[in-house]
Amino acid sequence: MIGSLASPYPLKGITDTELQKLTQALWNWNICEACQNVEACTNSRCSWRRSALLEPFFDFYKYLTSSYVPDLLPASTPALRSHEDVFDIIKLLQAHPDMKRSELTHEYFSKRNKLPPSSDQHWAFNLAIQIMLMVKCSADNQPSGLLELGTQAIQWHFDEPLTEFISRAFPQKNTGNLHIYDDSGEIKDIKSALSAKSLKKVAGLRFQGTDDLRNHLRMDVKRGVVEIYHYTSVLREHLAASQTLHGSLAFENSISVGNIPRQIALEALDSMQKILFPFDSDSEKILCDLVAKESFDPDCLRYDSAAYQREGEEDTSYNYFGVRLVDLFKELEDPSPRGILEKWLQRKSGARYMMMATLVGVIIAIILGILGLAVGVFQAWVSYEAWKHPVNSGN
Repeated sequence: MIGSLASPYPLKGITDTELQKLTQALWNWNICEACQNVEACTNSRCSWRRSALLEPFFDFYKYLTSSYVPDLLPASTPALRSHEDVFDIIKLLQAHPDMKRSELTHEYFSKRNKLPPSSDQHWAFNLAIQIMLMVKCSADNQPSGLLELGTQAIQWHFDEPLTEFISRAFPQKNTGNLHIYDDSGEIKDIKSALSAKSLKKVAGLRFQGTDDLRNHLRMDVKRGVVEIYHYTSVLREHLAASQTLHGSLAFENSISVGNIPRQIALEALDSMQKILFPFDSDSEKILCDLVAKESFDPDCLRYDSAAYQREGEEDTSYNYFGVRLVDLFKELEDPSPRGILEKWLQRKSGARYMMMATLVGVIIAIILGILGLAVGVFQAWVSYEAWKHPVNSGN
């Protein structure tokens, strides 16, 4: 029972000051004194001037944290007593990306006079990961529940450091610049073909937003749905925070500074704004509708990703989401049957449409035959009636 031990929703409310601390914990924002005192900002270099662009992310954070209910036992305290605890866990994760989960949990909670239940400790770290990496995760032997499209939260094992968890959550498969060879040996450019307009019109796919970065570009063939991670404002902040990182330790350092590894953020942003919804196109109009009707982040319509790229990143290679782009291209080339008639006519698009055309022709021929037969029968009946009841033409 929670009773008098603690509020049932310790993270229910949040202030602007706490939101400022969130951005400082995640991306090391430099916030001027005027903004900290809720006064008019006159510092053009103050990071808080970008806060309006992050309203959708702030709403996501508020929703996530306000639904946190401590799993309390007698004589215990909540794992997350306030938003400050969330920020502290994020900083701990950033500082020790190579430390095992069990060690991180012990490091953080061992300093408490009253330990929270282990299950509540796990929920606290899961929540921090979801805010920091935009990935739903669970601990070993912890119920996670079914998520969208029937997928489950990925487990972050107790004996696994954060770097290994991220590598497992986002497996790599180098697909280069997304050029493939067709049956005739001709090179096809996947990027130029995969516009949202084509996927919608030709493949019959529709788009659905997700707040789990792992689900970006995930396609449910049966439902005809493609999930889109649409918080581009968050991706830009991760890229801005890691923009100066170089060298072989860039992956680990990006976790410490930008949280989401740089290459993952680049691919997610590039695939959305340059491939699916390119600027000034019919596909961009589809994106406008998604923003207006499906609550996509309005920042999706801000096409300035070049400002967050380093030299050499203009042509993004795809190590993480390339496989899903290839899957979308295959679906575009050979759409899966979804309607009753299409399913009955079977799989291969060329044969399917040939069969459909043949069937339509046969149906039309049968209808014309029936109409011709009806006309013939009517004419025979008229002739019979005229023979049986001749009209006298005499005086």
